[in-house]
This record gives sequence, structure tokens and C-alpha cells, in this order.
Amino acid sequence: LLMDGLDSSVFERQGAFIICTSTYGQGDVPDNARALYEDLQQKRPDLSKVRYGVFGLGDRTYAETFNYGPKRFDDILTELGATRIGERHKHDASSGVLPEETAIEWCQQWVSKLQEGNRASV
Repeated sequence: LLMDGLDSSVFERQGAFIICTSTYGQGDVPDNARALYEDLQQKRPDLSKVRYGVFGLGDRTYAETFNYGPKRFDDILTELGATRIGERHKHDASSGVLPEETAIEWCQQWVSKLQEGNRASV
């Protein structure tokens, strides 16, 4: 799903979600993710049945705010009771590696960890 126009009700469907986002400006979430992020902050839904992963897009040349938008999502989801699967990925555009290249490996690892968790809870 694109984040454009989403609100916190998207998490009413219990399940697993991957948040793929960048940082905008001085460490903010990008415009297309703002409505979702602000709705999570305002409504503060119980996300205890939600599992998620975060694939962050950033550029280390902006050291003070590197991958801060993805971190904001990670923090709010955790605050609301969601469980992160795996580590938050911090792609660095200045590395010269395309995000698609690291996303494939990260997603495969994330799905494996998700499946391990599913087997453990049965």
C-alpha cells in the first residue's frame, strides 16, 4: 500500500506490515506519510496484535537526521504496542548501493524471522 491518504485504521487488519519510508527536511517523515504518522500520534490505537518491519531510506551525508523518519515510525509503532520483527534497516544512498539490492536480502531475512515467530506461537 502507498502511504498517501492512509490513517491508523490500516492497522485494524491484524497482521504484518513493512514500513518503507525516508526522511524529509530536518528529520521529519515525508509528506506522503505525514497523515498516517500524525493519526497514530493522535488516536494512539492499540497495536499489540501488529507485527512490523522498517526499511529506512536515507543518506549519511545528512548525519544529524540520517534515517530519522523511519526511526519515528519505529518508535511510535513500538509505543503503541506493535512488535518489530528483525532490525530496522538503514539504507544509505551515499553508499552507491541501490536500495532495491539491499531490500531483497533484507525482506528475505524479515520473512524468515516472521515465519520463525509464527511457528513459535503455534
